[in-house]
Amino acid sequence: MDEINIRKFTEIILLISVICFTLIGTGLAADTVAGDTLVSIWSEGQGEVKLGISEGIFNPVIDKVTASEIIYYVKPGDSLYKIALEFATTVERLKEVNNLQSNLIYIGQQLVIPVQQEGSVIYTVKPGDTLYLIAVRFKTSVAELKAMNGLESDMIYIGQSLILPGNDSGNDNEGQEFYFVKPGDSLYLIARKYGVTISYLKVLNGLESDLIFPGQMLKIKPIPEEVSGSGIVEGKVIVDNETMKINSSTRKTDEKVRSIPLSTIRPSSSYQASEMIVKFKPQITPQDQGQLENDNELQAVNEINTNSGKIVQYRLPEGKEVDEVVAEYSKLPAVEWAEPNYIYMPTAVPADSYYGYQWNYIDLNLEAAWDLEKGSKDVTVALLDTGIIPGHPDLAGNLLPGVDFVGGENTYPVSSYKRTDNDPTDETERSEGGSHGTHVAGIIGAVTGNNRGTAGINWQINLLPVRVLKKTGGTSWDIAEGIYYAIDQGVDIINLSLGGNDYSNLQAEAIKEAYDNGITIVAATGNNNSAVFYPAAFPETIAVGAVDRNNVITYYSNYGPEVDVVAPGGASGYSIYSTWGYYEPITEQAVPGYVGMVGTSMATPHVSGVAALLIAHGVTGPENIRERLTSTARDLGPVGRDDQYGYGLVDAYGALLGKKLANPQVFAAEKQGDTLNLKSEIVNSNQDGTFRLEKVESGESKVFAWRDVNSDNIIDAGDYYGVFSRSLQVDETPISGVNFTVNYISDKDFRLYVK
Repeated sequence: MDEINIRKFTEIILLISVICFTLIGTGLAADTVAGDTLVSIWSEGQGEVKLGISEGIFNPVIDKVTASEIIYYVKPGDSLYKIALEFATTVERLKEVNNLQSNLIYIGQQLVIPVQQEGSVIYTVKPGDTLYLIAVRFKTSVAELKAMNGLESDMIYIGQSLILPGNDSGNDNEGQEFYFVKPGDSLYLIARKYGVTISYLKVLNGLESDLIFPGQMLKIKPIPEEVSGSGIVEGKVIVDNETMKINSSTRKTDEKVRSIPLSTIRPSSSYQASEMIVKFKPQITPQDQGQLENDNELQAVNEINTNSGKIVQYRLPEGKEVDEVVAEYSKLPAVEWAEPNYIYMPTAVPADSYYGYQWNYIDLNLEAAWDLEKGSKDVTVALLDTGIIPGHPDLAGNLLPGVDFVGGENTYPVSSYKRTDNDPTDETERSEGGSHGTHVAGIIGAVTGNNRGTAGINWQINLLPVRVLKKTGGTSWDIAEGIYYAIDQGVDIINLSLGGNDYSNLQAEAIKEAYDNGITIVAATGNNNSAVFYPAAFPETIAVGAVDRNNVITYYSNYGPEVDVVAPGGASGYSIYSTWGYYEPITEQAVPGYVGMVGTSMATPHVSGVAALLIAHGVTGPENIRERLTSTARDLGPVGRDDQYGYGLVDAYGALLGKKLANPQVFAAEKQGDTLNLKSEIVNSNQDGTFRLEKVESGESKVFAWRDVNSDNIIDAGDYYGVFSRSLQVDETPISGVNFTVNYISDKDFRLYVK
């Protein structure tokens, strides 16, 4: 025989020997499938086992023998650990079932593999576990656990494997509170499966790194408990979009307490690569510190001596991950805390002189939006208006060369327009109110962060001034020519802070042409407290009404079924502050400045500005932009769309996220470190911000409000958060008047470190 045939013959003899010694009185037959030899064995009371010999390799094909066990024959390269992983069990369980005294196994050895009961999971006992705690956690009873595991007493030991009632290891049940890590899993994959974040899983499970291991149990959501309180607290939550500045840290939470982690999440890339900062306890000796540095190949870069211990900045050796070294050092007895060398950036709040006057941006939720998008020079907005003050220092960086169509020759067809000239200078004098077009331009895209003047909605953008109006108005012909010019320039948005009562076929055709070319057209509804003006009334446009400082429809804003959304337009006492200027006829000079104005003309560029942010963020097409703006708007007035507010107030943050922001949730809790331990149910505040807690535990509590914007179940960057100013002593007497504010939490104000 050649070598291959000898090996096959030997393996057949080995196989037959195993069969003869283990399955006496069975039936035996052979068959061939696709070139492989299958030996089928029938055993009374056990069912069928098929063992295969394929290409000369001993390769058992496993079937169930009984309802709770299968027989497996050890293959070359097998180990107990590998087999345990393959069959979703544990090494300890395999040794117990097979009466093994060690981890040694040999090729051809028969092993009994316990099959998990349908709807069960394997759990490894951890320090502090008791049968009672495990039973509570998995919503079963001690008696059932003892029956499932053949236990005669309540005694269990650390590392012991227990069969628990569940559902496919908890891995395919979206409602499970626990998940058992499978081979190939990562925190990223598990987080994506359950629609949460890696940071959430790390905080909830007290993980100091992204490392997990097969069989590890992870909490997916906090364990709820029944609320037993009977106290009543009533009040109102006011949403303030102005950024809140908070600094705190995360800590591990007690899994037996209903709690919400108050976290300070920052991306892992927000710290200096290969650097770590360590604070040592005062009692550490220089010799011990030096030994730690030598053992870990750490290079001290800088250090500070304090009364409470030495703080040292280290550079890590090549190939060492910051998270892992920080986690290792944090556990050392001589270390008080260790953390990465975090990088902090300026917050997304403009450093412009008059930004404090721009309440309208807060109402539009722009401080939150700017954490996601600040604009792009790849986006162009055409301003069909009275022209511009071209030398305005707060606009010059974002202005393109413009054109003038006022007073020029009327050509036909209109699309073959002739420019009057290439000078879009607004010639409106100061006594006539100054430059309307310059004011509109500054709202969309004043140069931002330059420590002067006002901020623009877009920090970077291209503004194309197209003069089609004089202070006294403009003709349909000039406006239509301006639209066709904007089309030819390939603009993304046309802003029309203009309008009139009369329908114009000329304008209708031009608007339709722009829309068909993928241009988003935003227009003012008008200031007559009457029907919506044209061109806003055309179906292709986004029609914008105006609200005041309190988000109430203004006395002047036009209304009707054409209204899509509203934006800040200002009213008496609260105007919209922006760039401005006027023309001085004596010197023939344009004089730049700043001023407050009111009107739907001011509301309209707010919407054009947010639309430009959306395009910069990757949302394109006029209908996609309309849908983003309307579906995420903050509902005002009657519930749902109405003829005054349309779909509501534009929410720049919600539009960029593509989600309508929910009303804040309210609850009573006790703050311990950076965990809020609940002392009441969690209720949603009403549309007007009012709330009522009816199940508050007696004793001292604080009342919190929280809008979980990113749906990660952690109070963190990107959310809204607030707390009532004082603690409440809750008893049977109802408490009212608990009114407070929730603020947006800036992404730049948070960091994550575990001490």
